[in-house]
Amino acid sequence: MSSSGPRLDQARTYITFSRDLGGFAETFVAGVGGLAAAAFTILIGLGEAFANLIISPTDAFTNVTVLLIDAGFGAPARFLQSVWNTAAVAVGLDPWMQLGPFIAVLGAIVVVLFMLIIVWYLDAMDFDTFTGLDLPFIELDTGGDLEDEND
Repeated sequence: MSSSGPRLDQARTYITFSRDLGGFAETFVAGVGGLAAAAFTILIGLGEAFANLIISPTDAFTNVTVLLIDAGFGAPARFLQSVWNTAAVAVGLDPWMQLGPFIAVLGAIVVVLFMLIIVWYLDAMDFDTFTGLDLPFIELDTGGDLEDEND
């Protein structure tokens, strides 16, 4: 027990002396902690920047593809729905009592013709999609008619 007494006294003396110096250890730890936080923040920022190089173009391509699909297929579907609703109303009107249902048939023919024009255009441009992406299972870029194929 007597040997621990002087050591304890020396430790207390050192602690008291270090407190009188103004807390160098706290400042050092705070500085090193700040440098470590800065280094990891830089690493995280570089990682996010690299991820955005991949994610941003992919996200933009996805948004454009969704809008083109909606324009190419959603608009004709909405048109056909509108024609069908018009035909349903027209069936109840006097002049269209007999011919009302044929409005829906005419609308369906218009939608089919519209789709044929889109497919013809894509085939003529050697594209499988509106964005120029070639899909192996569609193969509009390898059609049989070589006169409209682009080299």
